[in-house]
Amino acid sequence: MPASTDTSQRRRAQWTTVSTLTFTASANDDGRSLKCYAQFTGGQRQEVSITLRVKRNMLSRGWSFTTPGSITGMRGSCIIVPCSFSYSTSQPANLRVIWYLFQINGYPPVFDERQTVFSKFRGKTSLIGSVTERNCSLKIDRLEMSHNQDRIYPWVDKNPITSYHTVGHTFYDKTSLLIVSDHAQEPQLSIVGIPRVGEQSHVSCNVRHTCISAPPVLTLNGLSGSDRTVDTLVSDGIWERKVERIWTVKEQDQSVKCTVRYQGGQQATSELKLNVECPYEEIKMTEKPGEATEGVANSVICSVSYKCKKNTPTIVWNYKDMQSSLNTKMISTDTYNTVSNLTFIGSLGDDGKSLTCTAQFITGETSDSATISIKKYEKPVEEIDPHESDTFHILAADVPFRFSALTDSCVVIPCSFQYEEDVPLTRGIWSKKTGGIVYHNGRSQVLDHFKDRTRLLGDLNEGNCSLEIDNIKPFDNGPFCFHAEKGNDKYRFNNSCVFIVMKASLEKPVMTQVPKEVEAGSTISVSCSVTHTCPSHPPVFSWSVPNLTSAVSHTGLPGSRGSWETTSTITFMAAGGDGEKSLTCTATSWREKQQASTVKLTVKGSTRRHRHLDQRKGVYVSLKT
Repeated sequence: MPASTDTSQRRRAQWTTVSTLTFTASANDDGRSLKCYAQFTGGQRQEVSITLRVKRNMLSRGWSFTTPGSITGMRGSCIIVPCSFSYSTSQPANLRVIWYLFQINGYPPVFDERQTVFSKFRGKTSLIGSVTERNCSLKIDRLEMSHNQDRIYPWVDKNPITSYHTVGHTFYDKTSLLIVSDHAQEPQLSIVGIPRVGEQSHVSCNVRHTCISAPPVLTLNGLSGSDRTVDTLVSDGIWERKVERIWTVKEQDQSVKCTVRYQGGQQATSELKLNVECPYEEIKMTEKPGEATEGVANSVICSVSYKCKKNTPTIVWNYKDMQSSLNTKMISTDTYNTVSNLTFIGSLGDDGKSLTCTAQFITGETSDSATISIKKYEKPVEEIDPHESDTFHILAADVPFRFSALTDSCVVIPCSFQYEEDVPLTRGIWSKKTGGIVYHNGRSQVLDHFKDRTRLLGDLNEGNCSLEIDNIKPFDNGPFCFHAEKGNDKYRFNNSCVFIVMKASLEKPVMTQVPKEVEAGSTISVSCSVTHTCPSHPPVFSWSVPNLTSAVSHTGLPGSRGSWETTSTITFMAAGGDGEKSLTCTATSWREKQQASTVKLTVKGSTRRHRHLDQRKGVYVSLKT
């Protein structure tokens, strides 16, 4: 340390000598004595000393620390402020860690050792780690709202800090801001994939916190299952608590709630809608049509299994007008099975086509198909009459060996015979070839299945034995055979058995041609015809236009005994308005089965010049489009 000496005369015969010492004090010089010696000629010596007072500052020890700029904790909970430090030189011995409140009282700042974190928090603080590990982290228990917005910083030395330098950096930025919250944030709910009924699924709920020794409590509600709780260090002082639940998804699972509860009593809840899926299997045709005979009903069954009762499917078939039944049952928890049984009636025109069943669910559909194989009905080589053994007389009858009928409607089977005896037959009887009476004038003799559905339309005295079967069922194929009685005599007839070929749909009506173009106001006549085998209850017609005149006729088809054609003929006026119009004829059978045909025609011009006259006549009409 350099020194300089200056001697001057102050008074007469008195001289003063001043020595000035310039030096740089270090933190270690605090408390040391600084002495000054005066050596006189003649050997006298005097000295004077002072005790150095060196203020300690943040830069004087060559050390630095790392803390977060801010850290958030919940009231009533704990918080850990992470802290680490390092020395640019060798680490001095006997270091200690003290956390201070950052308070500036005037300028330059005055540091008050009494404003330590340890004094303000009154026994709620503790140090984490050790100086040897260069860990100066601070734990604060049971945060209070009065701690909110406090700024704190650490001091690592055996002696307290008394000042700091601001040259080169702002010490304010080195402090940590405590943020104390009294409002719990909602926990985060998440689910892996899409929950599907009957399968295992995974849901988790997580929340971040600052107190691993007293973490918040997470609770899942709304689902039954087992939980696993995991704590993970996300960053210094920040932990994440996660609760995971694995459960088997059920149809009634609508949502899951997660509630977080902190040590200070705060809580928050989140809810997640599950939108569970109801899976289904592929539909299967468990009983296929196989090789069938035309007009003979067969049971075809399709079955599908699925989850969720609310997802019960509609099973549709690609053939209409055929009877089907639907049965659903639970086969296990949340698992159901729906079976559709179709009474399939095929025609020769269906041979080689596909029969398809489709299960239509809320979220999609599934189908299965089979190829239809239809063979023609052939007359058996030998007809066996069920009353052959008790017949005394054999006569000839005229009954077609095969005859068609529309299910649910009626059928009139043509039957005639030649009888030349003077005494007429007293009773006509129809029986199934396999046994059992279909018609008898004694009702008690008739099978229950046919009671009140059969009657004789003909007069036996005139040789007419025609039979009507009403509301005919898909399996009423027969064959049916006619026989008769006169007193105690029994009569059997050759060629008297008929097989009924069922049809599920009414024949499509046929319309006569109409002009492709007509002038507005012109009158048009058109006919619509449909064939059937129910002359006692013929089809009725409806049209898509009002008509001026209409007529219905019923005619037996030549060369086809027992088949009839019903025709509706109308006359209507074409309404104006250029463009293509539709004309539709709809035939409705006995017991409400329908078929329709439509033709197109273009109406040109306007009916304005005809309107006044037509309205006076009350016959102005418009085509429906």
